[in-house]
Amino acid sequence: MANLTITSGPQAGTSFILANRPLSLGRDPTRDIQVVDPKVSRKHAMVRATGSGHSIAPAKALNGVFVNGEPAEDEVMLRDGDEIKVGDTTLRFDLYTSQSVEDAVHERKVADRAARDQNTMM
Repeated sequence: MANLTITSGPQAGTSFILANRPLSLGRDPTRDIQVVDPKVSRKHAMVRATGSGHSIAPAKALNGVFVNGEPAEDEVMLRDGDEIKVGDTTLRFDLYTSQSVEDAVHERKVADRAARDQNTMM
């Protein structure tokens, strides 16, 4: 099973096992994958399972999504080991999940709305 692991930023080491349904990624605690970073939009991107793997597509995020250093203008298919940058946070896409990976999607959210609003750039 594929997963995203935060490799840099305040949540470094946090992993998210990717489901077979679309997952929203952003700073808002209602997102499936919450990234607590003031440069990440409330709804920053969507991660989808496709017939041939997984993809990431930017939402209307001010700071964009970068895959392996290249800006993602549209949906980008992910390959094992790809590096995804959102705001000041870097994630790694792994095609296979280690048995030691905990699924953070089902854990309590790191920040509530008050913390989210405090981290919003004005």
